[in-house]
Amino acid sequence: MRILKIPPKYELNKKVVLLLNEIEANKAIIDSVNIPLELEKNIRRESIMGSALFSARIEGNTLTKVEMQSFASLPKKDRQKIEVVNLCRVIEKLISKFSKKGRRILREDILHWQKSSMKGILSSEFSGVFRQGHEGIFDAAGNLVYHAPPPAEIPALIRELLRFTNSKKEKLVLVRAIIAHLTFEKIHPFVDGNGRVGRLLQLAVLCASGYSMKGLLIVEEEIDNNRQDYYDAIESGAGSDCQDFLELMLGFLRDASGKAKENLLAKQKDRSELDYLLPRQKEIALIIGEQKMISFDSLQRRFLKISPRQIAYDLQTLEKKGFIQKIGKTRGALYSAKT
Repeated sequence: MRILKIPPKYELNKKVVLLLNEIEANKAIIDSVNIPLELEKNIRRESIMGSALFSARIEGNTLTKVEMQSFASLPKKDRQKIEVVNLCRVIEKLISKFSKKGRRILREDILHWQKSSMKGILSSEFSGVFRQGHEGIFDAAGNLVYHAPPPAEIPALIRELLRFTNSKKEKLVLVRAIIAHLTFEKIHPFVDGNGRVGRLLQLAVLCASGYSMKGLLIVEEEIDNNRQDYYDAIESGAGSDCQDFLELMLGFLRDASGKAKENLLAKQKDRSELDYLLPRQKEIALIIGEQKMISFDSLQRRFLKISPRQIAYDLQTLEKKGFIQKIGKTRGALYSAKT
């Protein structure tokens, strides 16, 4: 007998109402702040990278924010790098696609997210397909705390979930997104990648309903910082009740939207011309500024995984935009910050 109810019950108590109001207030400010498009794109790029990193960390990836600063120097086949790159690509495309009005989330989207996010990590026979075996959720001691529905029920459960997700039966968008996230985790439709895809589904629901907040939320960082609470809330959300998970995720969304708001306001007030540059070009400009004078070869040693042609292009771009100046014309030419 199935005990999974779609949607599960929740109570619109004082705590939930307060959290919803705080998120709405943050959203109103984020949506109203006007900054140059190139600057907004750069902030969004950083936010997507952050979301990808912390979503991977929730699942056991050990890369840190500091290590991400030298991300390009990691080997291309590094499993942890592949995981973050995969998620970056999926999140970027998802925000672009579902921020357009009228987009419905389809079964094919869910399969695509899992296949793309697990590319190069999971065997192809388990990628982009629902599981054929029985799965469960275990606690740290190895005890079974939740038995996922049998494989035969998965297609029908996903259809039921998507009917709820794409309808306006639940008028509170934030609540609908969180319920979709929890319900997906309870269906547990894949051999691997369920956590990643559940968080992507939550993001897609938000974006499709006008709650993308410019793609600047890094809610995954809040989850990673409170990982055990997150797993405990998923476990407690069995059957027809989702109150614990709802309140926890609303708190995470409140905190993430608050940080996005503050970051955006700070950039609006104190933005530097460097903020308009692509991340690697900004890093090169900062290195040249710190070193006062630096050669091409020295720069190349800082970016071992970047081709000399790409570095030369970045230097030419920085020179044309007036950030640096080239001293000399031979290979031994030096670069300095333009004052």
